[in-house]
Amino acid sequence: MRRSKVAVMFAFAAAMVLVAAAHPARGQMADGSQANIQGFAVVGKGTAAAKPNRMEIDLEVSASSELSADAIVKYRDARKRLHDAFATLKMKNVAVEERGLVVDQKGQAYNPYYMDMPPARKSKVEVQLKRKLVVSVSNIRSLDEEALLQLVARLLDVAQDAGGKIGGGSDGMPYYYYRYNQGTRLVRFILDDFDALEEKAYGDAIANARAKAGRLAKLSGVELGRVAGIRELVVPGDKAPSPNTPYYYYEMSSGGTDEEVPRKRIEVSRFQEIPVRVELQVRFELAGPSKVVKRGAE
Repeated sequence: MRRSKVAVMFAFAAAMVLVAAAHPARGQMADGSQANIQGFAVVGKGTAAAKPNRMEIDLEVSASSELSADAIVKYRDARKRLHDAFATLKMKNVAVEERGLVVDQKGQAYNPYYMDMPPARKSKVEVQLKRKLVVSVSNIRSLDEEALLQLVARLLDVAQDAGGKIGGGSDGMPYYYYRYNQGTRLVRFILDDFDALEEKAYGDAIANARAKAGRLAKLSGVELGRVAGIRELVVPGDKAPSPNTPYYYYEMSSGGTDEEVPRKRIEVSRFQEIPVRVELQVRFELAGPSKVVKRGAE
């Protein structure tokens, strides 16, 4: 009885030595720190790409007058003229979305060069009404470059002929827009199905990690077990938009103003494929020694 217990303990110790030889007990994490790693820890990379499915054009309709009633009449006429112009196109994939109405004083735009000495004002206030409009065009992913150019040219001509201001009201804070490179762009391209691309990229990253870990397990003579832990290294949209990046991630449309509905999307200035990249550190457990090792032990 005593000899059998000794034999079992000896066999258990031999198995632990075998597993320890198959993989190190300590390893280096992606950030350079040392941590205990049981099994295999590998980095999996996944990428999914697609062209934008929609484009947007910012417009502004405005009217001003020293008489508030006149300003209202002019504003209503200008707004109706713009909506009627796009309705005449009879294009199902073109929609005009309205943003909030702004009531202010004409000529009182922000200017950083005026510190404590604002410019002289008129004795009578000139009321200005303005509203931002967004022309949204869906189903553009399948268009070739020539068809897209023709469509953009047609929409811009219609907007200007109807009296719309292309680009919206970026002249309110010229220094800010110049400093952060947020100036007027005639057209921006949008990828709305960001969640689907992100999910595919995550799936590819997991598959890539499993393939790497499987190769290491095979070379080490052990069997790969289940996933024991996942750590995100590179996640889409984890950095703030920057003028130096080729595309911008937004969790709210058009930069996240408080008047718009929150939604995930990617905004770009070029009509081309947009990559969504994911990097994951995945840790796999060991299922045990491989069959070859077991036969050798026997």
